[in-house]
Amino acid sequence: MESGEDILLIEKTLAGDLQAFEQIVRKYQSMIFTIALRMLQHHEEAEEVAQDVFIKAYKSLSAFNRKSKFSTWIYRITYNTSVSKLRSQKKFHETTSIGDYDRPGNTDTVADQEKKEENEIIRNCILRLPENERIIVTLFYFEDHSIREIAEITGMSESNVKVKLFRSRQLLYTELNQKLNLEPNYEYEYQ
Repeated sequence: MESGEDILLIEKTLAGDLQAFEQIVRKYQSMIFTIALRMLQHHEEAEEVAQDVFIKAYKSLSAFNRKSKFSTWIYRITYNTSVSKLRSQKKFHETTSIGDYDRPGNTDTVADQEKKEENEIIRNCILRLPENERIIVTLFYFEDHSIREIAEITGMSESNVKVKLFRSRQLLYTELNQKLNLEPNYEYEYQ
């Protein structure tokens, strides 16, 4: 779906078509859950935040100004809801691996298993980043958002996003280099 289709779904939803909102939910639910999980590091809380995000989005859909992309707007709601949840927490939870919910059966080859182990190391390294840096890495590398869009979502300045992204890459490179023996790659492009 392109953003033009998002606008059509929004208009249908505002006109009372609940099936149109269900299509919006299907389109964005996976990424919203992933963002919440990477920030909260707890599966059940991420599910709760994802539900809250869609309730908030539905209730304030008429306030969406269409000057920014719908995905940026709903990711901003996700970010703010996750931050609020983190601030209200008074206890620590066990870390849940991002990959726990999507593992297939044990029919993997040795190469597949090695790749899974490598991906698990990368996921765990990302989970150890501070919450703001985790979300920035997720939005930049996994969702292909530009620095400007990430700044809109997080409410940070573009220069602050760049600094945090640079710092995150350094931390990830150091840790991953120790675990995976990576070759250095200093060619980073910002969108």
